[in-house]
Amino acid sequence: MGIATVTVTVRTIARRARLASVSQESLELRLSPEESKALADALDLALEDDQAWFWSEEWQAGERAAEADLAAGRFADFDTMEAFLADLGLDLDQVRQA
Repeated sequence: MGIATVTVTVRTIARRARLASVSQESLELRLSPEESKALADALDLALEDDQAWFWSEEWQAGERAAEADLAAGRFADFDTMEAFLADLGLDLDQVRQA
C-alpha cells in the first residue's frame, strides 16, 4: 500500500470521525485489514517521540476533562484579550511587564 493510499484512507477515517463529532453520534469503524494497517502506519508516523507526551495517560485525562467542561457549557468566550485578562483579575499592562 503506497503513501497516497495511506493518506486517502486516513483522511477518510478522519472525515467519518469529524462527521460523527459534529452530529454528536458515536463513531463505529469497521476497518479492512488494509485500512487498519494504513491507520496504524499513520499513527506511528504521527506519534514520533516529540508527540508522545500528548498520548500519556495524564495528558489524556486532562483532554477528557476539558471535553467534559466544553460539553457541560463550563467555558467563557471573550471578545478581546483585555476582557479575558480582566476575567483573570489582570490587565494588559501587568502582563506586558511580567
